[in-house]
Amino acid sequence: MNDSPMNQYIRKRTQSFGLSMIVMGGSFFLYYLGLFGNVEGPLSPENIGDFLTGMGVEKIHMLMSFLSFFIIALTWNHIFNLVIHIMGSDFKPVKKGVISHTIWVVALMFCAIIQYCS
Repeated sequence: MNDSPMNQYIRKRTQSFGLSMIVMGGSFFLYYLGLFGNVEGPLSPENIGDFLTGMGVEKIHMLMSFLSFFIIALTWNHIFNLVIHIMGSDFKPVKKGVISHTIWVVALMFCAIIQYCS
């Protein structure tokens, strides 16, 4: 197989296009289930809220769960590195990446939204 720069470029563009089509298909699927609130469906925000209210979930429960998730997402790296250090293992310390930072920022945003709506 010829791995010329042109073939590599075409392969990367094809993979990017395929991934974009998968994400678009998933978005259409969630849209027609009502997740974004424009279409009536089982995942519309009103139906999700009614379902959670029927189970007895209140705003404080959601706030506590997102706050707990925020604390775990913010400190897991430090706890992991501390355990590795205590065990005396030869692993190098793990640094947080973009995904880890995104997770804790999103959890913090949900905490702020729930607090604002209370």
